[in-house]
Amino acid sequence: MKNNASKLARWAFQAILAGADQLRIGFVARVSPRDRTRHAILGHQSYNPSDFVSQLGLNEFNAWGILKALIDLCLRLDEGKYVIMRDPNKPLIQLYRVPPNSFEDNDSDNDDEKSDPAANA
Repeated sequence: MKNNASKLARWAFQAILAGADQLRIGFVARVSPRDRTRHAILGHQSYNPSDFVSQLGLNEFNAWGILKALIDLCLRLDEGKYVIMRDPNKPLIQLYRVPPNSFEDNDSDNDDEKSDPAANA
């Protein structure tokens, strides 16, 4: 598993945002190196999310600062619909403006017309 520290940090901050009282981490291993479907549970540990963030050497306020910077950026933008995208290979977040009717499901109206043969005649 790559980037374990990044995943642990993400899980810890997600637990804090969710208001969870504890974070449980389980450790598993494959029963056989060739069988990727069967696993054995080796153990688990419970942590307080805030304490776990401290153990990782992270600052909880830094995560809130990043979120605040993103919100401030969005508040400075003109009214409209935007998409936030992150390139998985780069530490870069990009904001794209999209048309107002993007991502709206208008198929339900079309399905009614297609299913009614009298409407097409």
